[in-house]
Amino acid sequence: MIKSLVSPLFPLMYVTPEDIPVKPLVQRALEAVAGGVTSIQVRRKGGSAKELFDLAILLAESLPSGFPLIVNSRLDVALEAGAWGLHLPDDHIPLPFFRDRAPNLRLGVSCHSLESARKAFSEGADYLVAGPVFDTPSKRSYGPPPGPAFLGKVTKFVPLPVLAIGGVTEEGIPEVWRSGASGFAVMGALAYEEDTRSRAFSLRKCWSRQGDVRP
Repeated sequence: MIKSLVSPLFPLMYVTPEDIPVKPLVQRALEAVAGGVTSIQVRRKGGSAKELFDLAILLAESLPSGFPLIVNSRLDVALEAGAWGLHLPDDHIPLPFFRDRAPNLRLGVSCHSLESARKAFSEGADYLVAGPVFDTPSKRSYGPPPGPAFLGKVTKFVPLPVLAIGGVTEEGIPEVWRSGASGFAVMGALAYEEDTRSRAFSLRKCWSRQGDVRP
């Protein structure tokens, strides 16, 4: 049941960067979707609530109907934008709080340890984003990346679909696949490319070459 609810999310999530203005960012996001991105997580941790709201609303109006648009952390923005899901950090408020107030939203959680992944599952998460898997500047605050071995433990011991995050490129996709992940999330690999559509196509094609569809 869980897998069927979140299957449209996979395999390629684009996490929006902090430093690109709203309108150009939406244009890049649409190009990424045309290239094969299957979900978008809207994030504006360093900006104002209004910036996040404006970005979420404009994306919701611009994306195809039913496309998995996920808002990071802000339940109010997710509901106002008619988002597909809400994504929460490792140190989130217990998930029943959000489930009670928004039963139709899919709930995802970022996990940086096997323990936090298990906790998210026990609280009723619909999917996980695990990492950082490889080195990436945006995740260095968490210390050295635990690597694909950590990802493999999460997919083995937690019965939820998992997206890998952190420095995932075409070179690392085979390891992510072998670790049992259902897909991967990227930011820089798409956010700063001159040809966002072509890079998204390359990432998606590389994943497709690995084998059967997950989850």
